[in-house]
Amino acid sequence: MRYATPTRSAHRATPAGGLALLVRPPGPIGQHRYHAGVRTRPQRHARRDPTKTAHLLTRGLAGLIVLGICVMLGVLIVADERRGSLAAADTGPLTAADVFPAGSAAFQVKRTDLSADCTVAATGTLRPTLQRYGCSQAIRAALAVPYADFRITAGVLSLSDTTGAVAVADLLRSLVESGDGGFAGMAGEETGAGAPVGWRTRGHYLMYCVITGPGGELVPGDDPRVQRITQDLLDTHFGGSVLAHRAG
Repeated sequence: MRYATPTRSAHRATPAGGLALLVRPPGPIGQHRYHAGVRTRPQRHARRDPTKTAHLLTRGLAGLIVLGICVMLGVLIVADERRGSLAAADTGPLTAADVFPAGSAAFQVKRTDLSADCTVAATGTLRPTLQRYGCSQAIRAALAVPYADFRITAGVLSLSDTTGAVAVADLLRSLVESGDGGFAGMAGEETGAGAPVGWRTRGHYLMYCVITGPGGELVPGDDPRVQRITQDLLDTHFGGSVLAHRAG
């Protein structure tokens, strides 16, 4: 008896040699199961929102600007208060006692002079120069120091403003070097050419000192004692003590 041989698509050989019918289950073929009505979503990586980042940066920048404005206002307020205090301290003219107080350990005061005519302290072309820049006060003194037998004339001149004081100081070097002008002694005498002369400015004040020997003779400008006198008088005493709270 003959039997019909199933086609290749109808059966598959099993390891035991039998036949295994291929039965197609209902639904789609594959190893994964799909549930009706359930839709899977692809995974997405978290991304930063550029709008939010820009907003944070803008807020930070605005905060820095506000902080900078506050700091600037504070500095301006402090500077204004300081200018006010300096102006208040510089309302009145200087006195001889202000510039040359008694009992100083740095020098001995032999004689003082205070004049509204600044030309008494100058010689040559410096006299009209002081008038041109509104010099209104000359406070001078003859001084002595314990470590040198020198004749010292020192003083403070009050100009109309800082610009005038600086202008006179700039002209002084050429006047002194050429002998066309300089500072006079207490008796109005001219100091010899080449005598050590020092000067500084502080605010609208011009400070100076002239040093000669005991008889008016020249003193070498490189003498260490000359340098010490100039520094002690102009920088420490006049600039640091007398005018520190007056020169606005």
